[in-house]
Amino acid sequence: VGVHDQHFHAHLTMSASAVCHQFRAPAGTGRVRRAVNRDARGAKRVAIRAAPQTSAASTVSPRKVLIVNTNGGGHANIGFWLAKTLVQQGHQVTLNVVGDKDDKKMQKPPFSYFPELTSLGVRTTWSDPCDLASKASGEKFDVVVDNNGKDLASVGPVADFAEAAGAKQFFFVSSAGMYKPTNTPPHLEGDAVKETAGHAVVEQMLFKKPFAASCFRPQYFTGYGNNKDCEEWFFDRIVRGRPVPVPGSGDQLSVVAHCEDVATMMAAAVGCDAAGGQIFNAVTTKAVTLNGMVEICAKAAGVEPRIVNYDPKNVPDGVEVKKAFPFRPIHFYSYPAKALEVLDWQPKHDLLTDMQERFAFYKASGRGDKEMTFETDDKILNHAR
Repeated sequence: VGVHDQHFHAHLTMSASAVCHQFRAPAGTGRVRRAVNRDARGAKRVAIRAAPQTSAASTVSPRKVLIVNTNGGGHANIGFWLAKTLVQQGHQVTLNVVGDKDDKKMQKPPFSYFPELTSLGVRTTWSDPCDLASKASGEKFDVVVDNNGKDLASVGPVADFAEAAGAKQFFFVSSAGMYKPTNTPPHLEGDAVKETAGHAVVEQMLFKKPFAASCFRPQYFTGYGNNKDCEEWFFDRIVRGRPVPVPGSGDQLSVVAHCEDVATMMAAAVGCDAAGGQIFNAVTTKAVTLNGMVEICAKAAGVEPRIVNYDPKNVPDGVEVKKAFPFRPIHFYSYPAKALEVLDWQPKHDLLTDMQERFAFYKASGRGDKEMTFETDDKILNHAR
């Protein structure tokens, strides 16, 4: 450990029927094209289905990057994959986790996988956002990433620290959840959002700062290191031969991306001048229907699914659909038009392969053999008969 590292550590006490349910191009392809044409840069459009090309991120000079990472929820895995991706591209990466190193959360993925990062040269540290200014005083970074905050109170201190640290770029992991529902999916960058949502307020604040800010709006994601029930919800029912209750017709569109694809998108923005001032939907290029998600998970598990569709507006008393199913029961589908155009980015993962890998992990964990109750499911199923 060099003097520079010692200084940092001293200050931071942190130490396939299912296939038909997927769609490569959205129904609103015309909207995608119009959105791209609206780009102020007026740059030449890149074809949405163009073959992957060498990313500019692989040729950019090494940057010093600080990732302020949440200590819980699904977003934690984005920071894990981003740190891994950046260090493998030659950047100097510090992954600062909010909270305390001794927190019990650190015993779970992706935090329990941190030795993989440190073996690659990533520095893992712990500090709350409001303590960065004092504990990391004097530290300089080229890029600061906030993968933690949801409002001005939590992101503001990180943005202030980035200014003091001389950062030229600031990445904010926002949320596609603030898009207003639409009858013409997919959601594209520039579509209407709930303006009072915390993430939206933060985005507007960041765009007024002296650094070049880029905001990334993820939706649902999966992949190695995931610690939030998504595919597990489906596997829990499928392996036990239970019917899977799905709200609505099951034809509603959603999108599930691998965290590595989200990370490579963000990495492609490092050193990219055109990324400044931009919003990117941090999702993959294929949608999946709600019934399709069940079928893909069932195929990954090697069984036939039993799907029961029910009216989400007609459920038993005491049942909340948003708690009874892991996805929104409406079309909730974002498309990464800006990343395809501005960052020349392409995803590499496909959902079926991802679910096969996740099922292997699920099976090895022993979760499929544990005793479980499905009281809410039973209420819905009995009511739907």
